[in-house]
Amino acid sequence: QSRVALARVLLRARPLMLLDEPFAALGPALKAEMLELVADIAGETGATVLMVSHDPGDALSFAELTVLVANGVAHAPRPTAALMADPPAELAAYLGRPPRD
Repeated sequence: QSRVALARVLLRARPLMLLDEPFAALGPALKAEMLELVADIAGETGATVLMVSHDPGDALSFAELTVLVANGVAHAPRPTAALMADPPAELAAYLGRPPRD
């Protein structure tokens, strides 16, 4: 089903993939394969990917920018690596990291 949905995206004139928890029900091997497939399609087509995920690893896999939504507030987009290296308090708590001083 996921592959069919991705194929449909490619048929559209505007390269935009909207993904809502696309890997939530997948085992680790299939999840890794699908992450790679999404990244490959986005790279080959120039598509923008807007993905909702509760797994920060998904964003780290291929996202250049990440928008953190915490307590109903969308924060400004930040480079994903920078966001994970210096997360705001809400993300640090979610990741189980100690709060910053």
